[in-house]
Amino acid sequence: MVKDVKFGRPEAAPRRVAVGESVHDGDAIDTGVTGHIELTLPDQTIARLGAKTNVRFNDGTRTMDLAEGAVLFQIPKGAGRLKIKSNAIAVASTGATGIIERHGQFYVKVLVLEGTVRCYLTNRLGESLLLQPSQILIAKPDVAALPEPADFDIAREMKTCLLVREFQPLPSQRRIESEEQKQLNLIAKGTYIPSNLVIFGRGTQVTLVNAPSITPPPKPLTNIGQQSHAP
Repeated sequence: MVKDVKFGRPEAAPRRVAVGESVHDGDAIDTGVTGHIELTLPDQTIARLGAKTNVRFNDGTRTMDLAEGAVLFQIPKGAGRLKIKSNAIAVASTGATGIIERHGQFYVKVLVLEGTVRCYLTNRLGESLLLQPSQILIAKPDVAALPEPADFDIAREMKTCLLVREFQPLPSQRRIESEEQKQLNLIAKGTYIPSNLVIFGRGTQVTLVNAPSITPPPKPLTNIGQQSHAP
């Protein structure tokens, strides 16, 4: 835990949390402008909360309701199912590393670093997508239909994301590095063309950086680099 982190229940005033405390069903955690925290569940699932993040725990802490901010989750292979809900969008997995970020009613972003994550709508039965490593989904929190995912640069994300940089290496580090290598292999074969589109920091604004050094194929994969998720 770093700096300003508070938690509590709806019937009580929030208070500062201490390292080693247990989080129970119904508890909520709020991080300040410079606060962030790592939580470890009994099955060794890790949840890292970035700055200005608000989550509430339900279903025996296996469900997190994300009202604002960014959460990095790392679920060991074979662990219990973890679900993170954010308005109409929810993600669930039994073994993956990814990030989900929400900013008010403006957007929800989901990125998968390794493993697979099911992204679905809570208000529309049967509307879901299975996100693979290196895929990113961006949508409005109250979206009525899920958009098609794009691709992002895993190596860039791992180097720049504060939810990675400001903590110890993840237990899934080797699996993430394996996915990075797969992207490099695709680039070497010419079947994956990195673009010059980058999202710097929180938000959805895409910035055009240096022009690509090679001509893309007719239908190139879009590569969006996330500069970081927590300010």
